[in-house]
Amino acid sequence: MYPRARRLRSTLVLATGLTVLLTACGGTDDDSSGDAANSAPKKGGTLTLALQQSPQSANPRAFTDTGAVYVNRQLFDSLVNQDPETGKIVPWLAKSWEINKDATEFTFHLREGVTFSDGTPLTAEVVKANFDDLVANKAKVNPSIAPTVSAFTKASVVDPATVTVSFSKPNAPFLVAASQTGLSLVAPATLKLPWDKRVDDVIGSGPFVLDTFAPGQVTLSKRKGYDWSPGSVRHTGDAYLDKVVFKVVPEAGVRTGSLESGQVQAVSDVPPGDIASVRDNGLKLVTRPNPGLVWGLVPISARKPLDDVRVRKAVALSVDRTEVRDAVLSPDFKPATSVLASTTPGYADLGSVVKHDPTEAGKLLDTAGWTRSGDGVRAKDGKKLSLVVGWFPGYTASQKTLELIKAQLAENGIELKLLQQTGLQILDGLKQEKYDFFWTNGTQADGDVLRTSFSGAPPNYYRINDTTLEPLLQEQVATGDPAARNKILAQAQRRIVEEVVYLPVFEQTTVVATGKQVHGLTLGAGAGLNPLTPVWLS
Repeated sequence: MYPRARRLRSTLVLATGLTVLLTACGGTDDDSSGDAANSAPKKGGTLTLALQQSPQSANPRAFTDTGAVYVNRQLFDSLVNQDPETGKIVPWLAKSWEINKDATEFTFHLREGVTFSDGTPLTAEVVKANFDDLVANKAKVNPSIAPTVSAFTKASVVDPATVTVSFSKPNAPFLVAASQTGLSLVAPATLKLPWDKRVDDVIGSGPFVLDTFAPGQVTLSKRKGYDWSPGSVRHTGDAYLDKVVFKVVPEAGVRTGSLESGQVQAVSDVPPGDIASVRDNGLKLVTRPNPGLVWGLVPISARKPLDDVRVRKAVALSVDRTEVRDAVLSPDFKPATSVLASTTPGYADLGSVVKHDPTEAGKLLDTAGWTRSGDGVRAKDGKKLSLVVGWFPGYTASQKTLELIKAQLAENGIELKLLQQTGLQILDGLKQEKYDFFWTNGTQADGDVLRTSFSGAPPNYYRINDTTLEPLLQEQVATGDPAARNKILAQAQRRIVEEVVYLPVFEQTTVVATGKQVHGLTLGAGAGLNPLTPVWLS
């Protein structure tokens, strides 16, 4: 609960660079001063990076939480990569590719000499098997991945080093999706395992191999002979590090303290309140504004009373996003002005709609028949306006943000209950419609994150049935011209915001801190951890 005096403290100025596509705040650590900047990288050593929460799985298709993405990017490679500075798709396991005229066929020419860590060579047959596996397990893959391959029809082997991936309808953003960990390639030996066995027994072609996968710690070892980093990583050959340890340190203050004391060399998810002290202590910050879906609430409008758009709009108008930024976050973050972050291709500024207006919110609730009761909570037909938000503690600021939103809604007579869940509980809860809202975000450097989040096509965990929105989501994915596609994406964003298909709150900024001895750590286009091959310790 946040006292009103604290919540109304003066607004801090945002860094103007947040509006620059994919390049704001850099994405590399600062080696511009000191002897280390001019020294040859040293081989050896162990990098220990503290995470807030245990990675859910080493299966890249099962979970896309921060910990899982950080770990899995070191174990698995993708066909292509997205350069974080330019946004362009660049070669990785595929050295080149062609796209047919209507973007329904993508033909990849594979790089020579690539092997998985068990020695199995990468071939077109292996790529085909990976896509076949995605379809075979479509009911189990992460919801953020499923829409990307929903129109997949087949993968065809052209020759041992060439494979064509085909879709039943145009799929313009497919290459961006193919660059992410969810569509990274796993070894045939892993594909043969039952889905529920691919948690801690996985094989990839990445620069590190999995040693141990435990609830509190994941340990990786350097893979010798690795020599196919993507060009955007700017490194050739083996990783410099011998080992990488991802250590779970749930308490935010303890994570930061562990870095300052030297117990760990890097921490993810630096709490907004600790950013200034990290800077003041001379430690390094690696930051990148996340493109994609901003943090916000998904209303499950199939549940009463959220089936009434007036109630959804009232909830949205009761949220003060600037207050959230000032009270919970830091100037490194930006209040949402659309459903997409401002660093996302296709972003449309809808700040005139995404606004705080509690007076209008109260009028909407009055019109909808929700009146104040004795305890201040509105009621209608004997039922209180009490809503449940399911949330997963994968991000430091989530709980404080939701507690503040709860206080803001309470001022308008809306009761919000916070239900913390595990990753597995969230999926089950969404399937069974246990929540009124789900707290989420989605990092993707392409506006197609709208389709993968809000399409009414299966699995449709949010029970969305918007006959105006759906054609827009499908049209943009089939439009190759960027300007024309952006116009469609703008229409989709306006529809989502005006109908409160999503309630945007703030744009995510990834903040990783490292000790002075860590060099070369960078973040990718989607603000996840890049392959750690160029990282070294002085």
